[in-house]
Amino acid sequence: MKRLPLIAALSLAGIGSATHAADLMSAWQSALARDPEIAAARALHEQASFRQEQAKALWEPTVSAGGAVGVGGADSRTKGAQAMGQSDVTFKTNVNVGALTRASIGAQKAWISPEREAQSKQLELSAQIAQAQWQQAQQTLIMRTAQRYFEVVSGELTLNVLQRQQKAVQQAATEISKRQSIGDASVMDVQEAKARVSEIRAHVLTQENNLAMKKVAYRQLTGQEPAQLLTLANVSLIPSNLADANTWVQRAKQQSPSLHMMGLQQAIQGQEAKRVKASNAMTVDWVAQAQMDRLSGQGMYGTASNQTMQYMVGIQLNAPLSTGGMVEAREREALKQVEKLRYDQEAAELQIEQNVRDAWQNLSTAPARLQALAQSEQASKARLTATRQAHRTGARTTNEWLGAEHDAAQAELAVMQLRIQTAMDQLRLSAASGELGEAQLRQVNALLK
Repeated sequence: MKRLPLIAALSLAGIGSATHAADLMSAWQSALARDPEIAAARALHEQASFRQEQAKALWEPTVSAGGAVGVGGADSRTKGAQAMGQSDVTFKTNVNVGALTRASIGAQKAWISPEREAQSKQLELSAQIAQAQWQQAQQTLIMRTAQRYFEVVSGELTLNVLQRQQKAVQQAATEISKRQSIGDASVMDVQEAKARVSEIRAHVLTQENNLAMKKVAYRQLTGQEPAQLLTLANVSLIPSNLADANTWVQRAKQQSPSLHMMGLQQAIQGQEAKRVKASNAMTVDWVAQAQMDRLSGQGMYGTASNQTMQYMVGIQLNAPLSTGGMVEAREREALKQVEKLRYDQEAAELQIEQNVRDAWQNLSTAPARLQALAQSEQASKARLTATRQAHRTGARTTNEWLGAEHDAAQAELAVMQLRIQTAMDQLRLSAASGELGEAQLRQVNALLK
């Protein structure tokens, strides 16, 4: 219930900014308030408190009461009794059909129960799994939000570059057509220009379709119109304190929510093996019981009325003697499952290490790659300028000119895409190491302009 004000505030924030998302933080906050997947994860996380209560309740006393009313009968004979100074007295009571009432109450509290201990530990571990699942769900939402945000940003920038390229190619085609009309260009030049115009037009239309779908995905996640999204500023994207790869791998093995959950699942299965074995163990309970039966009616000796009351307070011991090998077989089965989960965790550790090293390698080499691509972009622009001028003098063909236009656009796109990929790699590295949270998202958000 304490989370409701936060959720309401986030919902209002989402409504208030429904026109556009200025940056990553507003997009994430809106997604946090409305995404059904994170809502389901939140509900699962809140279930953990009830599992803790169940673990405690296993050791609390259980009280039960019962009652019965009906028709019954009884026959009682006692021989060799002594009464009123006489020996060898016989007592006989009989009720063929009479009114029967029964009342009972009992309380029982486990004292020694290995099976309950295993169950209690399982519930506690299950609550810890819910906590790890909630952490993983938040990290997944951050990654999905950033992915869809940058997909829209990348799509818009790509479309902008392609549209500028389309405009330049169209102008080139118009210029070549004019020159061909005065005999300064060949028919082949005109055909080549028209082919490039059609080709770039197809690329623009495809990109418009892709961008439209990216915007739909963004709108579904955040409930906001993806208009006027901030893009990455022309600043250094690499953290100054990037640790070495081995340090990140160690962090991942210690902090990864998925590895933590797998370890907890392994522990739960280990407790399951103990619980199975403990089902054949001796148990000791504190007990308190009371019961009263009353029967009155007609019998062969006339009217009779019997009342019996029993009660006890003490301890109750239960020691199973044999299960025919069933418990032993189930225990071995549970232990094999523990072994299987251990191997699964080892495989997951290898995969996470690979993910961490991949993201780290991308980040560590990003400055050099960005510098190389930036130089390539400058060279492509310079080549384009030179090719345009050479084409006017006839030193370069139309194909070379339009090819230079295409190469310059691709070089510009490559720089932009690598910058976005580098920002995402920061989040991927934090997610793989289990450190991804609002602080890391703010670091990437600070790179936007």
